[in-house]
Amino acid sequence: MIQKKIKSLIYAGLGLVLCVLLCGGIGMTSQAESYGNLTYEENESGITITRYTGNKTKLVIPGKIGGKKVTSIGWNAFSGCRGLKSIMLPKGVTSIEAYAFMGCSGLTSITIPDSVTSIGLGAFGDCSGLKSITIPKSVTSIDYDVFRGCDSLAISCYKNSAVHKYAIENNIPVKLIGKNATPASGTPAKKGTTLTISSKKLQVKVTSSSKKNPTVTITKFTDKKAKKLTIPATVKVKGVTYKVTAVSDKAFKGNKKLTTVTIGSNVTKIGKEAFSGCKNLKKITVTAGKLKTISKNAFKGINKKATITVKGTKKAKTALKKQLKKKSIGYVKTWKIK
Repeated sequence: MIQKKIKSLIYAGLGLVLCVLLCGGIGMTSQAESYGNLTYEENESGITITRYTGNKTKLVIPGKIGGKKVTSIGWNAFSGCRGLKSIMLPKGVTSIEAYAFMGCSGLTSITIPDSVTSIGLGAFGDCSGLKSITIPKSVTSIDYDVFRGCDSLAISCYKNSAVHKYAIENNIPVKLIGKNATPASGTPAKKGTTLTISSKKLQVKVTSSSKKNPTVTITKFTDKKAKKLTIPATVKVKGVTYKVTAVSDKAFKGNKKLTTVTIGSNVTKIGKEAFSGCKNLKKITVTAGKLKTISKNAFKGINKKATITVKGTKKAKTALKKQLKKKSIGYVKTWKIK
């Protein structure tokens, strides 16, 4: 009798659990639904697009589905949609989740509204056809490898925004928008503007925006693993050729990877501590003539057996060699200057 009661209690309990799972539990988990070729889920904050199964080349995501706002482009939602060329996200979307558009190799245009605040891991990875993208300053969180494989991409964004910093850190060309907008092609950037030369892994600052003679100074080497550095005589950005006339103070200070440096023929000044502490720097090539100023401690702490090769006319070489032998720049007797 007791055993029967125990069994009935067990079955009653199991029935209650199943009832909760089947009746109440399902309501707790958002269910995938369809709207045309879009699959979506409802949640407290709105609608998350979870998958696209269509084959359109141009697509406009609706702002609302069933009266609820579309607030997120979900994980993997459009991944592998190679035929998709253009997509417009609606105002109200706040997040583009991980891998959302990964592998959309045909994508050439995407409109991101200023309601978006985050872009997830690899969201646009391998979108090889994407040449340009405008990202609003509302985006404050941008994850790793968002644009991995987008080798021809240039990002339009606001100066000092999270995206601007991300682009610089990842050597992605930038076109500034807003009051600090990058000038049209053929017009030198404003004095003080920082430009990134991705092909040479360099950052420069504009020191003259003269149309006849625009100039820049080298401020940073973005390739932290490179052993060789060439400071070019000129750099070209947006159709404008700038003369490289200086190396800024502390530009390469403490770079322990550098072993070889070639300094361009238009450089007139090497700033304070520019190469200070580059203890493995053994070979320097410099052209005499325009280089007039080598500032304090410019080469202090480079390799004690460094060889400095000076090119140019005999008169110019003699003058520059004299400068290179000053203790104030870091000269030691074991250097070989030729």
